[in-house]
Amino acid sequence: MARLTRHELKKDEFADRLAAATGFFSRNRKQIVLGGGTVLLVVAVTTGVLYYVRSRQNAASEAFGRALSTYNALVIETPPAGVTVQTFKTAQEKYTEAVRQFEEVAEQFGSYRQGRWARYYAALAQRELGQHAVAEQTLLAIAGEGDRDLAAVAKMALGALYQKTSRTEDAERIYREVESNPTAIVPRATVQIALAELYQTTNPSRATALYQQIEKDYPGTAAADQAAQRLRAGAQ
Repeated sequence: MARLTRHELKKDEFADRLAAATGFFSRNRKQIVLGGGTVLLVVAVTTGVLYYVRSRQNAASEAFGRALSTYNALVIETPPAGVTVQTFKTAQEKYTEAVRQFEEVAEQFGSYRQGRWARYYAALAQRELGQHAVAEQTLLAIAGEGDRDLAAVAKMALGALYQKTSRTEDAERIYREVESNPTAIVPRATVQIALAELYQTTNPSRATALYQQIEKDYPGTAAADQAAQRLRAGAQ
């Protein structure tokens, strides 16, 4: 499943700042122009808005980073002495805390990219907790929104959820949707690997044929290597 780093989530920072500054100026243009020292005032106002937006962006990145660290934390019942990384005694405890943190990020920074991705990760954590209905509802909502990359990973997560809960027809349907509309984050080869894994339990011969096709179509890629490994494992 695709994972985004805090650095990648900052790529829309400039656009966010510019949009906020432009919006503020448009809403307050009359008051700004009527005041004295117009040029200096515009510069001051724009700088202030950009500073505020940058501060919010940094706060969103930091909050998202903390939640992501929780999501990826180690589960160790009794951590060895000297361990300084974040750990949890149980997976239940870890994912419960991750849901809380991601939902907080989504609520506070919903208009930022970090907030939108926080909803996705909250759904993944809910899936790990066995809260399948809640996770499905969230992922379906994300899949129907305008961010193509986020919608694609949400659909892949839905496919995995359906596969996990024996809804194989739903899983195949949604994987096929993504296969027809791949993105940079979820390329076609990634979806085909997921489909082949699904077919391993429902139609092994079809899985073998798809692995062979992946190996042929994407030579030298991680997908081809993975397909070759699965074919070797099946031949043993």
